[in-house]
Amino acid sequence: MNISNLLLNSFLPRLPGNFRKKIIRGGLPDFQTSLDDVIFQKVFRAEDYMSCFKLVYDVYLKSGFIKPSSLPYRIIKHHSDPETVVFMGCLADDQAENTLIYTASMFADNELGLPMDEGFKREVDQLRNQGRRIVEVGCLASDPTCRKGDKNIPMIMNRFIYNHAIEVLHADELLVTVHPKYLKIYEDILLFEKLGELSEYPYVENNPAVALRLNLKTAPERFKKIYGNMPMGKNLYHFFVESQSTPNDLPLEQEKDGGEKYYGADKKNLVISAYSAALQAAMVP
Repeated sequence: MNISNLLLNSFLPRLPGNFRKKIIRGGLPDFQTSLDDVIFQKVFRAEDYMSCFKLVYDVYLKSGFIKPSSLPYRIIKHHSDPETVVFMGCLADDQAENTLIYTASMFADNELGLPMDEGFKREVDQLRNQGRRIVEVGCLASDPTCRKGDKNIPMIMNRFIYNHAIEVLHADELLVTVHPKYLKIYEDILLFEKLGELSEYPYVENNPAVALRLNLKTAPERFKKIYGNMPMGKNLYHFFVESQSTPNDLPLEQEKDGGEKYYGADKKNLVISAYSAALQAAMVP
């Protein structure tokens, strides 16, 4: 970290909240709405599911969020839910298979509940009791080799998630749990609001966690109020609300991948079968 960044990180937390947020938002890089060398899409193929689960395992293990396992995949019970969607971002390479660099999962609230119920059920129940349609995004992981690179990669994935929650799942609330060190990104930039906080969260080996919510019904107006008059590259209202789908995130009916795809009940069977096969392989002497 250079000296200017060190001073900035030490100085900003001491500023009044509104002033701090203004500085942070004004200092955002210019975001592109698409990237020529990165493909963002929903996962349908067996090998892509397992690649995503392997990336999450590797990142979570290195971060201390899970313990080492003979089965090197991060698969939770909610991944067998037919409503669960896994997203992936890949570096496009004409000479080889696309290289996975980013993944996230989206879980719909149903009889299975949500992953964050393990630590924040009381807070989530308050939203349920209001009749809110809730989805949770989790199992986020990025390849360390791209993590300090182009900030467009996580932001475009955020837009992909945001649009899917609204347009496909018709959700009222988007929930996420994050480590406290990422709190200001979600609060100051992405406009999430704090739902709850734990000093020890069993879901990630008792690391601290903050539960956050984004009211999807009011989010467009909030983005417009805060970012609507900013230059186009920093205008997150345009980025999330106004910008159109790109070749990187085409709707399902326009996808042209020739591989066999799995979704709905077929995805549930795929995940269970792949998990069982990997488990059996791990048990072989």
